[in-house]
Amino acid sequence: MYRYEVLDVFTEERFSGNPLAVFPEADRIPASLFQSIAREMNLSETIFILPPSNDACDYRFRIFTPARELDFAGHPVIGAACALAAKAETSALNLRAELNAGKVEVTVTGQGDLYHARLQAPSTPVPGPPPPPAPDLARILGIETGIVSHPAAYSCGNPFLFVELDSRQTLSSIRLNLAEFEGLLLDYWAPEIMAFVVEKNQVHARMFAPRLGIPEDPATGSAVAALAGYLKDVKLESPTSATATHSFIVFQGYDMGRPSRIDLEFRSKSDVVDAVFIGGCSVPVAHGTFLAGQ
Repeated sequence: MYRYEVLDVFTEERFSGNPLAVFPEADRIPASLFQSIAREMNLSETIFILPPSNDACDYRFRIFTPARELDFAGHPVIGAACALAAKAETSALNLRAELNAGKVEVTVTGQGDLYHARLQAPSTPVPGPPPPPAPDLARILGIETGIVSHPAAYSCGNPFLFVELDSRQTLSSIRLNLAEFEGLLLDYWAPEIMAFVVEKNQVHARMFAPRLGIPEDPATGSAVAALAGYLKDVKLESPTSATATHSFIVFQGYDMGRPSRIDLEFRSKSDVVDAVFIGGCSVPVAHGTFLAGQ
């Protein structure tokens, strides 16, 4: 039997945020079962905690959606780090996690059932190729043409297509057209879509990833990390030679009934983002044992 925990991540309240399954003793589980277990858990992601393969890290994390393994994802790393801090019964923990995307450093604070973790993304945002035309994206999202603004793709470990909209009302009205998605976007560099609205230093967002087995995600840390590239290129003032720090709060999951909050901070100098940080809280929801392999 394999022990697991379920946490709600990017929230301070249970039954909100993004649920996560954590297997803290994954070295006891055959790696060939990881994908099957993630499919059975049927959450956005399941994370397996393993011993590191090198002395530069404290743990190795492997992250799976129901459909595939990911090199990096924010909410599993945040949630796993909070689970490790709670297990150690410490109010502060610094850890280095080995991911397929590279080393990620995480700082955790908290106590009891509520912990907060902050990580630095393993890379900085890089732009992708030009996206499909805005009218095609409007059809995919099931919204009127002419209200899609500056679509662009970026990756900060995982690629995402960012589609800025005109209002929160439009954002809430999205009904993803899977036939249009498969015909127009499935083979694009970044078929995972984050639609969003910017209001000063707040972002309201929805993220759709049917290719990964995720119809809609309540909170997507790796997308928020990549969003830093879009915000820097499209929304901020002209670059200067001085180093500047930018902070945003990203609200996601509200149209799913799973309100989430992700804190985004990034540093820029001249025309370059040189560091991206995301953070949020986690709360435990459940624990149990998985019988696979018995």
